[in-house]
Amino acid sequence: MEPAVKPKRQGYTLLEVLIALLILVTIYPAVSTMVRGSRAAQIDGVRMEQASAYSRVVIDSLSMLPSGAWTSGSSVQNIAGVAYTATWTKPSGATPWLFPVVVSWTQGNLLHSISIQAVLL
Repeated sequence: MEPAVKPKRQGYTLLEVLIALLILVTIYPAVSTMVRGSRAAQIDGVRMEQASAYSRVVIDSLSMLPSGAWTSGSSVQNIAGVAYTATWTKPSGATPWLFPVVVSWTQGNLLHSISIQAVLL
């Protein structure tokens, strides 16, 4: 007598497919929210890095000027389609001066800014 041979499974049952769909439908909103949030955080980080780099350029430009030529001012730089505005104010008193450089930009409908202070002699 030969042993009974089990037939090969050719696919999934309807119940297995429905359970898989239920799991997918349950998990998808959480995963998509997480992906959107991480993308927004990445964009915020890139914008902050660009603003920081621009403030360093402004500080380097100010440091190249002779101390008598330092004044308050502002400048605008367009980086990757975003307008960054840098403003700085010459402090009163004698050197060394602590120059605050504020860089601001608009992202969506919100105004963002960073402030970096430079010591100029």
